[in-house]
Amino acid sequence: MSENTGTPPESERAVLRRNQVLDAAAICFRNHGFHGASMAQISKTAGMSPGHIYHYFDSKEAIIAAIVERDLDKCLEWTKVFSNSDNIMQTMIDGVDQGVEENTSRDNAALMAEIMAESARNPQIAETVQQAHKVAISRLMELLAKEQQQRQGVSSHDVAVKAELMGAMFDGLLLTSIRNPVLDKAAVTQLMRQTIQFLLTL
Repeated sequence: MSENTGTPPESERAVLRRNQVLDAAAICFRNHGFHGASMAQISKTAGMSPGHIYHYFDSKEAIIAAIVERDLDKCLEWTKVFSNSDNIMQTMIDGVDQGVEENTSRDNAALMAEIMAESARNPQIAETVQQAHKVAISRLMELLAKEQQQRQGVSSHDVAVKAELMGAMFDGLLLTSIRNPVLDKAAVTQLMRQTIQFLLTL
């Protein structure tokens, strides 16, 4: 067995390179828009050749799909953490702080606004966004049902409605952070924590 040279295995290198492309594309999409950002710009920002970019992604739509998938994976990891908790409600409430922080990031907001705008025009991207939303909401519904069972609570509202409302609240923060760059995040976080607790016990 050879000594560890510090070079990541091929699969890990591929993940690193893909993420390098996605991070570069996110910068270009934020700064120039989906149509204004060219594959040449993305390759320059990523510090690799256009041919190398095409080795991983055959189009800008494929890059958007991968960005959406990466965000979905992060969302599913959070729901997994919540689901494994002995007190799902409290863990979800405690997680509001990071949720507000991420959803008031201007970089995140600018990128999501561009993706959503393009999804209104591009059926391929719309399908990607809609499918990711279905998966995220489905997992959140499962989490809410488990939380309710954990509390032995009874709800007069469908978990699907609660899941959509919670998602809409955090999505709304993305646009709010663009409209109001001096938003009082501490006050929003405190009220959001109270709102999540209220929704869970409805």
